[in-house]
Amino acid sequence: MKTLLLASAAALVAVSGASAQEAGRFYAGAGYTYVDFDDVEFNTLNLRGGYDFNEFVALEGEVLVGLGDEDVDLGGTTADVSLDYALGAFVKGQYPVSEQVSLFARAGYAYMEAEASASGVTLSDDTDGFAYGAGAEWAFAGPNAVRVEYTRYEFEDDAEADSFGATYIRRF
Repeated sequence: MKTLLLASAAALVAVSGASAQEAGRFYAGAGYTYVDFDDVEFNTLNLRGGYDFNEFVALEGEVLVGLGDEDVDLGGTTADVSLDYALGAFVKGQYPVSEQVSLFARAGYAYMEAEASASGVTLSDDTDGFAYGAGAEWAFAGPNAVRVEYTRYEFEDDAEADSFGATYIRRF
C-alpha cells in the first residue's frame, strides 16, 4: 500500500511539473507573407510575437513590412505603390491535433499604411479594420516550429485584403 501511495504521489508531481512547463510560453517568429489588396499585391516580411496562455488560447501581435514596390496602371500613368507596414493584434484559438501539429484560428484588429508615387507626386494612406484567419503549425524540433496561414482583412471603406504566410516560430 505504501509503495502504491508513493508511486501515485510521484506520478502527480511529474504530471503537475509537465503541465506547468506547457502553460505560459512566449513565442516569436519571422517569415514571408503575400498580401493581395484588391488589385495590388505586396510581398512582405512578417514578424510575429505572442503568448500561449495554455495549449488552446494565445494572444498574438504581428508586423508586416513591405518588400519593394508594385507598379499599378492608373489610366495611362504608372504609379509605384508600396505597403509601408501593417500592425495587427489577435486572439488565437489553438487545437493540438498531435504532439507536433496544431490547428488555429485567429481574430483581431489590423492597421495598414501604404504609399503611392506617380509623376513626382507621393500620396500616403492608411486604413484599419477587422482581421481573421486560420492556419496550421508543425513543431519539427522541440521549441522550433513552422506555420502556414491565411488571413482576411476587412478594412473601412469596403477595402479588403487576403494574405498567405509562412513563418518560422520559436517558443521560449
